[in-house]
Amino acid sequence: MPARRQFLVVDFHAESRFLLVRTLLRKFPGALIHECDDADKAVALAHEVRFSAIVTHRTFETSGADLVRQFRTADARVPIIMVSGVDRERSALEAGADSFLHYDEWLRIGSVVEAHLTDREEGGVAPPGQEGRSGLWPT
Repeated sequence: MPARRQFLVVDFHAESRFLLVRTLLRKFPGALIHECDDADKAVALAHEVRFSAIVTHRTFETSGADLVRQFRTADARVPIIMVSGVDRERSALEAGADSFLHYDEWLRIGSVVEAHLTDREEGGVAPPGQEGRSGLWPT
């Protein structure tokens, strides 16, 4: 039996975290989702748990890009999707995120995570027609 998927969702705003978690659970029923609004706790979790993917915005004390860098240090292969209400795609990808998703596209988070998981399971090749597509596979 395959291992239960585990996700980390980080955001200082409880309602935004709630929306992301609910959307992930619709795509991945039965997944274990860890929620965090504190950078130190989130990074500690990333060192302790082998997550299927990390979805991060920011915390009060740490920017999203800084969180991405810290998560990338904790696990070089975990898919990291950064979300924000402001276009921070460039800084997210430069920090090591696999994708950036604008918050008004939050309903897509399950599909974006699923695409990254499929990509990893199939050896890192983007699905046909998705090569270089911003927001899914960095060019």
